[in-house]
Amino acid sequence: MMRKGAFDMEQLKKICNVKIWLIILAVIHTVVGVLAQMDFGVDAQMEVSGVFLAISVYILYAAFGTSGQEQARWATVLCGPIWVWFVVCGALELEGVGNNSWSLSAELIPPLLVWGMTALSGILHWNADETPATEA
Repeated sequence: MMRKGAFDMEQLKKICNVKIWLIILAVIHTVVGVLAQMDFGVDAQMEVSGVFLAISVYILYAAFGTSGQEQARWATVLCGPIWVWFVVCGALELEGVGNNSWSLSAELIPPLLVWGMTALSGILHWNADETPATEA
């Protein structure tokens, strides 16, 4: 029997529902990360925003065009590297497009949380379609 307050992997897997996190990420990435920051008067920013919107399409494909193990693996390979890149950009304090500059500050917490939880959900469900081995 599990003691009260003990870590429960099944409960964590329910919280880390891959499809839900992909949908949350797609909405936040598209609205807050791309459209709200887009400057239609700057060609370079429009170019970068177009690529970022393509990422939204990939995320939505993973959410609605896949399921199970395939969906989990898409979430991991799409979101894990971007989470790592955010950390690298923050650590190196890079200067981005427009007035965007990176630092390891509280401003980085929301994107790290959303991209990280989506990647974590994929990792936790990586072998979702595999059936457990039976004991002989």
